[in-house]
Amino acid sequence: MTREGTGARGVYRENLVDWVRATLSETAAISRPMPVERRVSPGGIGILAKFDDADFAAAYCARLQDGPDGAGSDFPVDILTGKSCPPLAAWTDASFPPEAFHVTLRAAGLRAAYPFQGDVWRLCDLRARRGLQWCASPDRLPPWDGSAPLRQHLHWLLEDKSMRLAHAATLGLKDRGIVLFGPGGAGKSGTTLAGLAAGLSTVGDDYIALSNDPAPQAKLLFRTIKQDRVGLSRIPHLAARTSGQAENWRGKVEFDPGSVFEHAFVDVLPIRAAVIPRIAHAAKPALIPIRAQAVMLSLMTSNLHQFAGEPDGGMPFFARFLKDLPCYQLDLSPDAARNGDLLRAFIERLPA
Repeated sequence: MTREGTGARGVYRENLVDWVRATLSETAAISRPMPVERRVSPGGIGILAKFDDADFAAAYCARLQDGPDGAGSDFPVDILTGKSCPPLAAWTDASFPPEAFHVTLRAAGLRAAYPFQGDVWRLCDLRARRGLQWCASPDRLPPWDGSAPLRQHLHWLLEDKSMRLAHAATLGLKDRGIVLFGPGGAGKSGTTLAGLAAGLSTVGDDYIALSNDPAPQAKLLFRTIKQDRVGLSRIPHLAARTSGQAENWRGKVEFDPGSVFEHAFVDVLPIRAAVIPRIAHAAKPALIPIRAQAVMLSLMTSNLHQFAGEPDGGMPFFARFLKDLPCYQLDLSPDAARNGDLLRAFIERLPA
């Protein structure tokens, strides 16, 4: 189809900026009022999430940190599932590369996820303070969306505050904590559960918010833990407590550990060390000092260029984050209790 034939429904490089602005304005008008509005505060960022589908709202908000009641400095994000708006426009300029797509929008103070997938748009105007997630229907969203709702918008909003959406896990005790980096399958979630069983707390085991101001700290985004059945079986009583829950698209059970472990989640953890877990099948777990460069290498595969085509300031951010942190490799034992006890003793010795 030619550009002339797409009419108002075609989006291409020449009309991209105007279309994003107009769409945010038009959907804002559609969304007053919406059937469900909820205030959430993942990472301490106030978001007024407005939904056209009550069931969809319940699924999203069960995972996001509740925000305070009453109006405030909330960032409105309309979450439309096709029930309350006209058909989506189509991206008709596949030859325009993602890098140029993002440069064009950022010059206008706008953000959008490059539309690799049809029937889904994620837009944000940081200056006008408005966001939009618009899909033709919920089944058009990628499978990871339900596990990390609003991940794309959180990436933009955290970046705007000089923070970082990070693929990492955390454990801590009161005023001190550790961050665990590593790719999927490295043992982050199993280590987090072992720490919770040992009486530690977390701000998450998958996606978290990291800040360097005033010192390294991690903040809670999503109130879930994900683990496979084998990993759950290593924690006493956990397999039985989660036996009735379905597995997600990756064969993992997603659950709120607050129903099992007292004080499972905290909002913020000051970070005092960085750890890379390694499934070593060691008779006894061990923490081995390593250089920060080894952590940076691990980060390159799991935390840089998470959003295709977007400029990534991750290297300078993580270099600052790790600058004064001691770094360790954690050789894991198959015995979860030993792993958790070692980490608790280690965290208790960290400076407050």
